[in-house]
Amino acid sequence: MDINSKLLMRFLIKIYFLLILLFSFGLNAQNYQKRQEQLEAQKISIKKEIQQINVLIDDSKKKSKNLANELEDIQLKISVRDKLIQVNNSQVNNLDNIIFNQNERIGDLEVDLKKIKDEYAKIIYSSYKKRSSEMKMMFLFASDNLNQAFKRFQYFKQYSKYRKEQSKKIQLIQKELSRNIDSLDKRKIEKQNIIKENQAVRETLSQEKNQQNILFDNLVKAQKNYAAEIQKKEKQARLIDNEIQKLIRLAISESNNNNNSSNFALTPEGRLISSNFQSNKGRLPWPVKEGVITRRFGTQPHPVVRTTTIYSNGISIATSSNSIAYSVFEGEVLSVYGFSGGNPGVLIRHGKYISNYQNLSSIFVKKGDKVKSKDEIGVVFTNESTGKTILKFNIFNELKPENPTVWLARWSYFSINNHVSAPVSLISEINLAAFFLESNLAYATL
Repeated sequence: MDINSKLLMRFLIKIYFLLILLFSFGLNAQNYQKRQEQLEAQKISIKKEIQQINVLIDDSKKKSKNLANELEDIQLKISVRDKLIQVNNSQVNNLDNIIFNQNERIGDLEVDLKKIKDEYAKIIYSSYKKRSSEMKMMFLFASDNLNQAFKRFQYFKQYSKYRKEQSKKIQLIQKELSRNIDSLDKRKIEKQNIIKENQAVRETLSQEKNQQNILFDNLVKAQKNYAAEIQKKEKQARLIDNEIQKLIRLAISESNNNNNSSNFALTPEGRLISSNFQSNKGRLPWPVKEGVITRRFGTQPHPVVRTTTIYSNGISIATSSNSIAYSVFEGEVLSVYGFSGGNPGVLIRHGKYISNYQNLSSIFVKKGDKVKSKDEIGVVFTNESTGKTILKFNIFNELKPENPTVWLARWSYFSINNHVSAPVSLISEINLAAFFLESNLAYATL
């Protein structure tokens, strides 16, 4: 193999490994960038949630002087503020990875690019020494046969084309390096801005936690008999849940000609609606246009006293005053009900599934009405004493309550309120799961 062929082979190997390096770097950069975009979208969502919470809480403060309500509100703000800090920290860590990765790759590319340039220079120099027409002709005429001469002639043509292509590749690599160097400066500025933002959020969070501790202290001093009130509100909520269960059982019985079956006897239309409802799991619209989930589904710690557990067979959504409740799917109004100890509500049947809209001040539908998705059901009730507007929302699979958040579409304005824990020293001072009068169960304070 002559010197040109050896140089060419070495050059090809260098280009091959450089392209692999560029490809792997490109994949990493894409992954980090995608992660950064996801975190930014999450941060925007949390900031919108904070704005929504501030609006709801400010409206509530104007009317409510209840310490328990204030404490729950401040804990809601703290929990969301904590999430914002976590996202900011994740962004900083991701940017550190991006910066490190870019620095490392730029260094590698610079080293390899220099080597490739040196190899390319040798090829150019060798080609220059042997570029005369006489040398080319001698190389051709030195061929053993016509076929070899033809191959050598093709080699000259391909070699010339290849040199031009590699020159362009080197230029592209140089531009790519320049872009990455510029990107580093932008990433460093972005990182510093996020750090500054996080410092401001931490300061606000510290103030809110101080306010939380003050409210705890005041509540402990001011309230002595909340345990009985908690039990009373819990019992009241369970009675309403039982009455709703009776309505569903009655509907099931009527569909089966009053026999004892626990399942709906579905018509072909009912089976179709059930199937369509099931297929839209995770995509159903929310029953209100905006709000914050203040009570999760299932068994959970008391929002104020973490040593106490409570249960909810649906979710409670705090929304703005005069908010409209909307149907989440097509169906038929099963019942418009009203029970002692609670505000009116509406049950809508979707085949074997039922959606429940509880705590309404006015209702726009009646039993037997056909409704479509996003049809107006009624106006959510606003408690004048607390200033809170809360809709309790349920989804039942016949008699079985299911977690509504699994069925509803993800929406940035809504988030589950994961309350922060009360200080241990304060919890020890609170006997019998004390203090949470009106706000013990959101749907029991309506």
